[in-house]
Amino acid sequence: MIRISDIQSLHIELTTKCNARCPMCMRNYRGYTYNGGYPIIELTLPQIQKIFPVDFLKQIKTINFNGNLGDFGLAKNAALIVKHLLDCSDAQIQIETNGSMRTPAWWGQLAHPRVKILWALDGTNNDTHQLYRIGANYDKALKNALGFISMGGNAIWKFIPFKHNVHQCSDAERLSKQLGFSDFILYDQGRNQGPVYTHDGQFSHWLGNSEPEAPPVTELLKDHETWFDPSTVIAKTDISDNYRIDCMHLQGKEIYIAANGDVYPCCYLGFYPDSMNFPGNSQIKKMVFENNALEHSLEHCIKWFADLYSSWNKKTVSDGKPFICLQTCGKCT
Repeated sequence: MIRISDIQSLHIELTTKCNARCPMCMRNYRGYTYNGGYPIIELTLPQIQKIFPVDFLKQIKTINFNGNLGDFGLAKNAALIVKHLLDCSDAQIQIETNGSMRTPAWWGQLAHPRVKILWALDGTNNDTHQLYRIGANYDKALKNALGFISMGGNAIWKFIPFKHNVHQCSDAERLSKQLGFSDFILYDQGRNQGPVYTHDGQFSHWLGNSEPEAPPVTELLKDHETWFDPSTVIAKTDISDNYRIDCMHLQGKEIYIAANGDVYPCCYLGFYPDSMNFPGNSQIKKMVFENNALEHSLEHCIKWFADLYSSWNKKTVSDGKPFICLQTCGKCT
């Protein structure tokens, strides 16, 4: 069981707001406007101060701002919150963003020896970049990154390779070095295939290999929602006897704080399970109690973790072994 005194890392989602419609993001469905149950919300500076007492922050070594649903740059108090955390801790802070909001000067104020920002730039021009980063603007993001770099900021270029942009990887890496990025990361998220739709459900384009005909988005959405049903993943149970859960949350001594103040062991369990239907979330939902850090202390908010740890000893998913934990941290024994 992890204790408050054990925690060394924080994963914070400041907001569920985003200016993009990335096809594989759970804020939408393949670009189509779809809300699976998440609220549009954000954490403010006073709320961050309430959740994390100064004495607690002194033990924190790393803080990661990266959203399941939203982008750091859309939170109103984002810059003030970073300053506060830098003032109250010795933590290294990492921010991930599409970067195509605000101004170069705004991003420049975040430059600090203990802050690094990963910029999602999936191409070398807007034509390729926007095929996945729908709604984000490559030129604006690059200008903002350069504003951050010009103030001494540590910027990392994060490139997701797709069939439509993989030919630009080498050029992007060369450009990143020329412009002063400290590193270039190729990040294969494994979600690079399928049809993409407009916000009102009209077919737009294909990611990866195109098919003869794109099915209606409403048809795909039915399958999508069925997949959320844990009963459809019971096939996983035939191997769960042979799998142990090697938990990343325990290894990293990290907790995840969602944009509404809810506390979870990690972001994989933190998709607002009170309302969103992810595979196995019905299992997690039964364990969660009084985990909102705006209403209870952090120490109280992690008490439900004990039930989660106990569930790892179950034999199969149908017996109560968490499907999400198996999927993300399961290792064959």
